Amino acid sequence: MPIIDTKIELNKDLSLVTSATGENSLHRARQDDLHCLPGQARTSLDNVPLKKYLREALLAPNLDKIALYLWLAVTPDSGHISPLHFQAARGRSVTVTENAYLHLVWHYDQIFIKPLPAYLLSSAFWEYVEKTDEEVRRAATGFLRTYSYLIKYEIDFRKAQSTELGLIPTNDGAHPITYERFAQFIAPFAEIDDDNVTPRYQYGEIRLSRLNWFARFLLGRLTYHHIHAQWNEYLGRVLAPFLALFLLLSTALTAMQVELAVQSAPSVSGNWGEYTQMCRWVSVLVLILIIVVSALLIFFVLFMFIHDQVFAQKVLRQRRSKQRRLETSLKSGVV
Repeated sequence: MPIIDTKIELNKDLSLVTSATGENSLHRARQDDLHCLPGQARTSLDNVPLKKYLREALLAPNLDKIALYLWLAVTPDSGHISPLHFQAARGRSVTVTENAYLHLVWHYDQIFIKPLPAYLLSSAFWEYVEKTDEEVRRAATGFLRTYSYLIKYEIDFRKAQSTELGLIPTNDGAHPITYERFAQFIAPFAEIDDDNVTPRYQYGEIRLSRLNWFARFLLGRLTYHHIHAQWNEYLGRVLAPFLALFLLLSTALTAMQVELAVQSAPSVSGNWGEYTQMCRWVSVLVLILIIVVSALLIFFVLFMFIHDQVFAQKVLRQRRSKQRRLETSLKSGVV
């Protein structure tokens, strides 16, 4: 099925998808760029290297492999993507990366975003992948759909075109790419359903810490993406929960030793007797506090896990209900 319901007239060069009103395309490749992919001067348009590059640039096979289980850890909603301007409001800085497997993966105070390649705006590209590689077409479709959520307002568009980020091309070689032209191009992708994208793009933003945890069990790897350049940073994060557990156990053992020492101490009177009784009650109080704190931590973790699963099931039911409504609204099986 076509990505955009418009008739696309191909030129000999690589031109961008025309708008529904038949206006000029967003970009036209220069004559000296005809033998390379637009925006990728090191990639030849020869079929073999082109297919290899597109699969490496657009596919995220590891995420597709574990996507069936990601609903256990992340919101199973492709629209779970904050606009670009709102990322800062959530305390995240944008890190630009060309790796598709990191696109919209976030880690504490940063989120990775892959720039929009110029060739994805080419009608010739879409005709090529529709004929040669269906998986690449679905991945490219899902990738562009993420930009329909990232770029929702003009402030997002200006930020994306800024020199600092450079997520969207600023001109087509002859004319600037304005927010109005880009919005007209990207709007149809927001209406594409999950059946037309690869499994990874059936989800939005994904937390890296949870991906690293899943990678140990589902991918047989220590991490999904090793973000720490030095071992001391990595070990510091790994050892933190063990140190907290060790501190709790050490405090409990110390309190128990105080209680045993008080019980085995000879009877005394006066101020020393009051002191030993105080030590006994303090040790008992510390043990009670440790039990309460540990119980609260376990309860909090279980509550958050159950809350996430209930929310994920709710989203999945909404997706299935929406899909059923869409199927019943079709007059025939041909789209």
